[in-house]
Amino acid sequence: MQFVGIDLHTNRFTCCYLNEGSREKTMRTFELKADDLKEFHKTLTLDTVVLIEATINSFAFAKLFQHAVKEVIIANTYQLKNINLSDKKTDKVDADKLARMLKLQFLGGEKLIVGVTIPPKEISDLRSLFASYRIIRKQITQTKNRIHSLLKENLYPFIKEYIFGKKTRKAIRAISQDQILSFQINLCMGSLEQLESSFDILEEKIKIARAPFMKEIDLLSSLSGLSVITALAIIADIIDVSRFKNAKKFASYPRSASRAESSNEHTIIKSTNKAGRKLSITLLSQSLNHFRDSNKKLNAWYGRLSIYKKKGVIRMALCRRVFTDIYQVLKKNEYHRFINPRLHDKKILEYKKLLERNNIVFQ
Repeated sequence: MQFVGIDLHTNRFTCCYLNEGSREKTMRTFELKADDLKEFHKTLTLDTVVLIEATINSFAFAKLFQHAVKEVIIANTYQLKNINLSDKKTDKVDADKLARMLKLQFLGGEKLIVGVTIPPKEISDLRSLFASYRIIRKQITQTKNRIHSLLKENLYPFIKEYIFGKKTRKAIRAISQDQILSFQINLCMGSLEQLESSFDILEEKIKIARAPFMKEIDLLSSLSGLSVITALAIIADIIDVSRFKNAKKFASYPRSASRAESSNEHTIIKSTNKAGRKLSITLLSQSLNHFRDSNKKLNAWYGRLSIYKKKGVIRMALCRRVFTDIYQVLKKNEYHRFINPRLHDKKILEYKKLLERNNIVFQ
């Protein structure tokens, strides 16, 4: 068996080759060009196992040759801290350590690295769209904050709901005779309206592009507070619910479960799982109140904890309970037990109309 550790960069990659019955190693560097990739393919066999550290181009790179090897493992960066903390850090050193870790795992039988799931193309496309979605959304928030700040600086004490209302934007644009202030407000308002238009187009594109997940969207929309966009964000993160053994592991993956370290009589609660994804919890946290208010028992539980626990801690616990319900809905393939049929049908009807306008049939 051959073990290959690859240190991947934007324009080239360095490989360290180790064999099962030998201590000798071979180092080679290839450019990310057609000719060099052909040479790299010649070094691979169906008995080769490859380890790559997860980067922005790891998935696309792995798909180029995964058919020609026994297995490709993409390791999460947080599982490779010993490489990043090394005093001597070069491409060859990193590739060598990856190859040695891979060889130790296969020959020693110890599970040192759990590979990241390589998503199918439809999930990769969805994640890419959501990356743009988050960037534009952040820019919209920043632009609104700037306009609000300009008005406050000049003693216009308006709340954001008034400033950015559709009926009041024209009045806000003409609110001052000061040339500098008027110029900045109109400049920012123009940028804001352009961003909002792009955001609406992108949001619609996400919903249309992910029509293949209609079944999951229908199920997840049965939870109060979960929009079609949030449902798609959850699908983009988890890929497939069957990847997770139980609800606890499922809730940990989207960073809703804290890590705990225990020694003797002391237990330390640490941050959430950094090896997971955070898109779905970011969107879900914005609609938690809807989910809580739809369940009387959950609302009472939240009220009891609010007496003696911090709000941030309770909100994270509430996120875990929501993800547990999401897991059960997807695993059992049935609607949520506290479904509001009227709201669910309304969300699905709006989604169907969007798809019909684009000649897509909701099945």
